[in-house]
Amino acid sequence: MSKNENIQKGLLELKARRKTQQIKVYELKVNVHSISKEDFAKFNSMFVQAKWVANDCIASGDIFTYNYKDHKKVVNFDKEGNRVERTINLNSGIHQDIIRQIKQDVINLSRKKKKGGKVGKLKFKKQVNTINLRDLKILNSKTISIPGFKKLKVYGLEQFISFPEFEIASPKLIKKASGIYLKVPVCTPKESSKRKPTNKEVGLDFGIKDNITTSDGEKFNCSVQESEYLKVLQRKLHKKQKNSKRYYKCLNQLQKEYEHLTNKKNDDSNKLIAYLLKEYDVIYFQDEQISKWKKFNKGFARNIQHSYLGRVKAKLVELQKTGRSFEISKWSPSTKFCPQCGSLNDGITLSDRIFKCSCGYQFDRDVHAAKNVKLFGS
Repeated sequence: MSKNENIQKGLLELKARRKTQQIKVYELKVNVHSISKEDFAKFNSMFVQAKWVANDCIASGDIFTYNYKDHKKVVNFDKEGNRVERTINLNSGIHQDIIRQIKQDVINLSRKKKKGGKVGKLKFKKQVNTINLRDLKILNSKTISIPGFKKLKVYGLEQFISFPEFEIASPKLIKKASGIYLKVPVCTPKESSKRKPTNKEVGLDFGIKDNITTSDGEKFNCSVQESEYLKVLQRKLHKKQKNSKRYYKCLNQLQKEYEHLTNKKNDDSNKLIAYLLKEYDVIYFQDEQISKWKKFNKGFARNIQHSYLGRVKAKLVELQKTGRSFEISKWSPSTKFCPQCGSLNDGITLSDRIFKCSCGYQFDRDVHAAKNVKLFGS
């Protein structure tokens, strides 16, 4: 059997095995306090060199014939705009994966263009914060090995290391303001669902004042406000001289604070979805154009920016694959429709918090809309 046939056979076996597995991504944090200054500099150099390679590939003009072996040295520009020749000493696998990702980006743009979307040229990268890894080995409960680093202490291995059977797929090395992380997709055998059905369904109404209202009358505030510390850092950064050491130090602190707020939004949205999935068998929601709400009222922009409604909606859209959620059309008259007489009531404004119909039916506006979402969905 030839080498290509062996590879093809292995891919088919992997595809068949993945159908019997479930995949969950875990995040590990690199313990930078346990590594030497040389290794820390090596980490930063990997991300810088990844940017050089990506930009050199884009600048070449003929991306699909670009071969990493012919580009161990790349030419780019320094801060003063002078042409500088740089030597690339990245791991060969990482080097190839960076080029492969650029080629995939071009293919994705081409597909979008064929579907009628507006696309431009592939832009040069200001920075690269994600690097694909081909291999990750677990040495013990706190130490791993990745290309270029034989021993690396990390936090978070206890999340999956105790699983009886697991496979690591394609890990990624990520640089954030708060440190260096690893995103590790872990494949485990699919488990039969042990959840007992509640025989309950729910409709959700999205809004500005009460962010999420259920058809059972529950209301959730999905807002995460900016901290005072963040506002202080924004004012400090504005006063710093650009491109100075103090400017970049303050910028890093600001990025850390933004990262903290993002983590808070992700955590709160996950908890809300977990609660709804525990209480209800099916969740009905409307295809709300959340990003366009600010066009109706400029005051909505800040509320939308601070909320995680978009995250909740994205998770509900993804859940449709499992049959646990269902999206109704954005044109469905969830607010105007009267479930008692079936008429449509025009002229309802945002200030009207109680829905009233000429037939005598009246109800809290948001709960009424959520009930209609459930009605239309079911």
